[in-house]
Formats: sequence, C-alpha cells, structure tokens
Amino acid sequence: MLVGVAAVVAVAAAAAVAVVVLRGRGDDGLAGVDTPAEARKLAARVALTPSDWGVGFQPSTPYETGEEPPSVADAHCAFVGSPDDDVLARLERDSERRSPGVIAQSAVTVYRNDGSAQADIARTRSDTQRCRTETDGKARWEDVHEVEMATPDGLDEVTAEEGRLVVSDTGESLDQPYTQITGRKDRIVLQAVVNGAPAENRSAAVKALSEMLNRI
Repeated sequence: MLVGVAAVVAVAAAAAVAVVVLRGRGDDGLAGVDTPAEARKLAARVALTPSDWGVGFQPSTPYETGEEPPSVADAHCAFVGSPDDDVLARLERDSERRSPGVIAQSAVTVYRNDGSAQADIARTRSDTQRCRTETDGKARWEDVHEVEMATPDGLDEVTAEEGRLVVSDTGESLDQPYTQITGRKDRIVLQAVVNGAPAENRSAAVKALSEMLNRI
C-alpha cells in the first residue's frame, strides 16, 4: 500500500520525535458509520494534517487523494489498484518538511466489515514479506523488509516495514530510508509512512498512528 512520492532532499539527522501512546475510543467512533458519506467524514477527521506532524510541515502536491482503491503488489511486486466493493471510504494526506527534508503520509481506509479490513492487513504483510524490491510507475523501493517495533496500544493488529526509496516517481535517483506502519482497529485500516532519517522515521510513524487511533 505504499504510495509513490515526489523527490525530496536527502535528510539530515533530526531529533527523535517523542512517542505519545494514545488509546483509541474503540467502537464508539464507528457507531452509525454505514454509508460512504459517513465514512468520508470519519476518514477526514482521522487522517493527519501538516500541523499534526510538527513544526515546518506543509501540504504536499497533491495533498489529499482517496478516489483510487488501495494498492497491492502484483506477482512482479509492482503496485496496482485493487478495487474492493467493501471499501466505504479512503483518504490519504501527504505532508512535507523541506529542511531537513521529510515526506509524511497518513492514510485511512474504512471498510464495511472487519473481514475486509483483516484481508487488507494480510495483503500488506504478505507484500512486505515476499517483495524485497517494489515499484509503482517510475518509483522504486529496495531492501523492503518486515520489522518488529513497539506500536500503539489499542490496535487489533499491526504490521510494519522499512526499506529505501531509491527512485522517485519522477525518475530521480534517491537514497531515502522510510518506515511504514499499518494497523487495524475494527474495520478501519490506518497507515503512517515517513520518509526521512532513520532516527526520526520510527518515532514519527508510531506517534502518527497513535494520534489517528485516538481520533476514531
């Protein structure tokens, strides 16, 4: 489900972001969320804005996307759309900080039922485990691998991966480490992706997922 991003400047080491583990509000946040319109409102509330990531972040271009279906890796580890009638709504917001350079993504997918959300997590985990190199158009990631890390309390399940973005979606060569954490709460799938310095990626991604979970 990792989405291609535009080229950014290689990131200098940054101070680690403090991790605040927050507990979600559980089933209360899903009461009455049964239509695409209701699901879009929930996704808009949960997905992070630039200011949520910290000082210096601003909207990327594009900033909000959500009409396209969640992406999965095909047999050749190229990301393709995976239409799913069980998706009520999906919203991704991309933010960036130029100095030191970081691109941060938050995505929220609301499904009609828990089973479809569970299948989403399973596909994400499977893609991570079998694809050491992944592509999305011109963008390419290498050294893709599953990682173990402390994750927010309150999620039903979670999977995390790291690797390096080596070619941007414009074809520019890069060497940019990233951390991606994907978590499920009931029938909502949350994802945080941070492209930046290793010391900052993990803490920022965990904090982002915690904040999204707390908004459900």
